[in-house]
Amino acid sequence: MPAATIHRCVAKKILEMTDLYTSDEDKYLFEVGCIAPDSWKNTERFKNSTLPKKQKRCYSHFSPKDKYIELYLDFYAKYNPKKDNPFMVGYLVHLMTDFFWRYLIFYNYFNKDGSIRLLNGRLVNGPHGVRKELLKKETMKIVTYLAKDYKLNELRPLSNRELSRLPVMDEIEFDGLNEAIDYDNFESTNDFDYELIVYKELEFKNGITKCSNIIIGELANLGIIDP
Repeated sequence: MPAATIHRCVAKKILEMTDLYTSDEDKYLFEVGCIAPDSWKNTERFKNSTLPKKQKRCYSHFSPKDKYIELYLDFYAKYNPKKDNPFMVGYLVHLMTDFFWRYLIFYNYFNKDGSIRLLNGRLVNGPHGVRKELLKKETMKIVTYLAKDYKLNELRPLSNRELSRLPVMDEIEFDGLNEAIDYDNFESTNDFDYELIVYKELEFKNGITKCSNIIIGELANLGIIDP
């Protein structure tokens, strides 16, 4: 769902709007947790796997087989993350962001037939590959804008001390985390020479605020943060 940079923007917004974490290490582990579910792409377990993408993703995202639905309450029921485990709370926030972003932003750009609405009112309804490439270019440009707007710093690799604080999980292996961090740094620091023709910068920025507010409410409901 949302690019890693959007997950980091949501993480930063939540930290700005709450007193969830105050120490730099806790903030860092929370931010890493917020991109961790997508690290399955970089793990040895799946790099050479012939499973369809949806099936690979379903493990780390607590999704039904072959579906893009993040059952974040299933993650909460299994691991019951507490405030003192910032990585796991970040992981939960990632699943929540995927779930809510789909309805707040992503579906706004599609018609029921799958065609994409351009800013000039035209529709793009060509082959799947054409639409996928268009949205890839849009995403790479919008994350550059958001990374600058939110003043995101490059994420450094996990230290041995920080790796020792990570919990044991069935759904992901941590061998892909630093590679995922490297990709996020690439994604957020490159200024792509492309003019947006689909996505609206202000809508994405407002969407991050809306998504963060919803997630803060959910975290309060689960007792992770004070109401």
